This record gives sequence, C-alpha cells and structure tokens, in this order.
Amino acid sequence: MNCPKCGKEMRQGFLFTSKDGAYSFADEVPGVLKNAKHAPGFIRITPIQSGHRVRIEACCCEECKLVQFEY
Repeated sequence: MNCPKCGKEMRQGFLFTSKDGAYSFADEVPGVLKNAKHAPGFIRITPIQSGHRVRIEACCCEECKLVQFEY
C-alpha cells in the first residue's frame, strides 16, 4: 500500500495496545470516570481481550508519521 500523503510504500505490521487495552474512537476523549461508550461519536474499533494484547493489522509511513488501518 502506498501512503496517501507522500506516495511512498507503507510498511505493513500491527498497531497494538498494552495488555487488556482496546481501541476506540470518539469526538473527544472521555474522562477516566466516564463510561467511554457514552462519549459523543463513540465507535468500538477492537474489543477488550483480558490478558492479551489487542492488535489490528495496519500500514505505517514513517516519513509522514501516518498509520492506516481498517476496522
């Protein structure tokens, strides 16, 4: 895959969390005492996997500092 910004070849690999983490997306980052799934625009990217690193296949352009993935 080529970078949409610079056109160079992107490196394939994995975006991952620390143990027990999960990726989500929202319009803003909720506070630590709020349930994240109630944040405006919330989308669950990956589920929590207790005792495992959550990972998602991704491509990285080190030149542009861009990571691209599908969920």
